[in-house]
Amino acid sequence: MGLAASQARFLGITARKSNIEYEGQQVNQQRTALAEEVNSLYNKLLALDVPVAPDTTQFYESKYSFSLTGTPNEDGDYIINNYYKNDDGTYRVYATRTYNAQVARQYRQYGVDDDKHKYQYHGKIETNEDGTGFVFSEGTGEKIPLDKTEVSKETRDLLEPAGVSFPPDKDGKQDNSIYVYTDAKSNIECYISVDDVKADNQTFTVYSLGDEQKTESKSFPNAVLTFDNNNRVSSFRETADSSEATVNTTRLHDDEGYEAALRDYTMSKDEYNKAVADLNAQTESLQQEDKVLELRLNQIDTEQNELQTELEAIKQILDKNIENTFKTFA
Repeated sequence: MGLAASQARFLGITARKSNIEYEGQQVNQQRTALAEEVNSLYNKLLALDVPVAPDTTQFYESKYSFSLTGTPNEDGDYIINNYYKNDDGTYRVYATRTYNAQVARQYRQYGVDDDKHKYQYHGKIETNEDGTGFVFSEGTGEKIPLDKTEVSKETRDLLEPAGVSFPPDKDGKQDNSIYVYTDAKSNIECYISVDDVKADNQTFTVYSLGDEQKTESKSFPNAVLTFDNNNRVSSFRETADSSEATVNTTRLHDDEGYEAALRDYTMSKDEYNKAVADLNAQTESLQQEDKVLELRLNQIDTEQNELQTELEAIKQILDKNIENTFKTFA
């Protein structure tokens, strides 16, 4: 190979080697950028909130209950809602009372025949045969005597708000007289308003008394509580002088709250798994790109080594040509 040709080849390979080195730098920069993206995805993965399954023990609540008997207007079953300690060592206790209360209610309506009422009974009030009193007939032919009697103040207080009329008070004294009868079929003592009886009315209402369960909030400002070894309330007294009631502890599980928490956990877990899967898919895609770049970099490295070997060979030829040229002129 001549000197000029060797020189041209040397310059061409040198240029090619420079281009290969530049391409290698670009590939390395691309791999660095991919590595930064992968690192960013990893940080996002670490920042995800990992869902935690609800702890069943967190949905149990201790309920304290006790019963009072033999205490006027206080009898019933109680559930303690809250209690706070007073400065004197007693407790202010807030509780819900469930009790059976006697209430007045309509037993039957007679002579009712309109669209508003879907039922009616046939009966009438009549003067008895000797004209000294009243009898009640329900259409069966049997005449039941209506007895005029006095009821207690408590009974009157129940019946009056329900619509039962009593004789007007006289001389400042309350008249609790009322007409009653006993239904032979149900043995219910029934009350009929005085006004209905005296008017010989064929449209009237019969009332009775019955038990109805009620609830109310109660507050005991100076209650005495005792506690067991587990620091649970074991007994209750309304005051220091009151009789003691045993307090029962019931562990209640909030099924509705637990199910709601479990639904939230399941939803959060699904969202978390999807986010992890998306990040893993993006990471895998970047790793595939990096593998392609790595193969290209290996090719560049191989090509660069081949060009370097050829450059060294051409350089030897050039050196030899120069040496021979100078010998000729010498």
